[in-house]
Amino acid sequence: MTPKRVALLVVLLLFAVFVAQNAQVVEVRFLFWKTHASRSLVLLGTLAVGLIAGFFSGWALKKKRRSSVKGNS
Repeated sequence: MTPKRVALLVVLLLFAVFVAQNAQVVEVRFLFWKTHASRSLVLLGTLAVGLIAGFFSGWALKKKRRSSVKGNS
């Protein structure tokens, strides 16, 4: 396994422990929307949104770099 994968697994393990220890129900407010949810679900949702945003921003950056390299050739 690469060091990058090991680091990812360690971070995910630590995050899983953190989520398991924060299972209380909390109030979530966003703009005019308000609900109650488990803090664990809120944390997992935030992680998912962050991972998706990171994936797409990295993908867009790679695509932009490829198109600029092709344009310079």
